[in-house]
Amino acid sequence: MSCSTKVVADIVNSCTARPVKGLKPKAWIFNNGDFTITKALNVVTAIVKIGSVTAFTAEGFKDFMNAGYDAVVAENLPTAYKHKYTINAFAATAVEKANIDKADNIFVVVQSNDGTFIAYGINNGLWKVSQAKMANDNNAQTMIEFDSREGMEEEYSEYVFTPATDALVYLTALES
Repeated sequence: MSCSTKVVADIVNSCTARPVKGLKPKAWIFNNGDFTITKALNVVTAIVKIGSVTAFTAEGFKDFMNAGYDAVVAENLPTAYKHKYTINAFAATAVEKANIDKADNIFVVVQSNDGTFIAYGINNGLWKVSQAKMANDNNAQTMIEFDSREGMEEEYSEYVFTPATDALVYLTALES
């Protein structure tokens, strides 16, 4: 990893390329270690299955999940990024509840409402930091948060997923 802290390009806020809030209502969840990732800097170009594993999905309503990062700034280390992924789940059956209870060490790909595919936890995974459900709060949904572990933060704030083929088709193929 380079320790260069120099700005290497202009930083421009454009009125025509403004950020779009939110995520599409589907994400792809991968068990860390079950896939090989091809990347250069902060661009992921391929996610390939190892054996017959599959990617899993999280689907729901508008704003049922969130993803992003926080910079981890220290005087004696390069800036790193704590990736975050949260989801509100309607786990109804015992099997669905057990699946959520055991979920850990994952990475995710989400699609922003502007159409960009972003990957979080690519190098070091995302680990469960909280899981809560209260019968009278938040429509009795289970709220789960995954983060990068301390000391295992990512080198880049976000990894843009740009495979050689259509990203949606590519990710859907990893589901089976």
